[in-house]
Amino acid sequence: MIDTDAFLRQEVESATPAKLRWLLLQKAHGLTLSIRELWLAGQSEEAKQWLILVQDIFTELLQGIIDPKHELAKQQSDLYVFLTKLLVLSAQTQDTETLKNVTEILEIEKDSWEMLVRREVSESYSPSSSGEDSYSGFDFSA
Repeated sequence: MIDTDAFLRQEVESATPAKLRWLLLQKAHGLTLSIRELWLAGQSEEAKQWLILVQDIFTELLQGIIDPKHELAKQQSDLYVFLTKLLVLSAQTQDTETLKNVTEILEIEKDSWEMLVRREVSESYSPSSSGEDSYSGFDFSA
């Protein structure tokens, strides 16, 4: 039998910053889908627990931004703050349409980070002739 906890722990411990961000986004996306289903099933208390976890993920994503003065980092910060506000707004009235907007934005963000992770993997197997990353050393993951 496979020890999934050990596998996940190893996955996280060996992940690049970009992959960690992608894993967090993937989890938040899945949780928003679950929250919507729980609301529709009338299971508000369980949904509330998952809402708190999604908020924690957004906080973690915000804390992972190293240089908030960089334009790309500022845009990401603004996005995560916006998502947090939208999540809280949806939770106040269990508004599934507003939550659906959060889910859709998370899906786009998740897919974007997945592309970066795939790029990292492909570049780690085929480095450029100079041996440096082609994205000029800027770490988009933080």
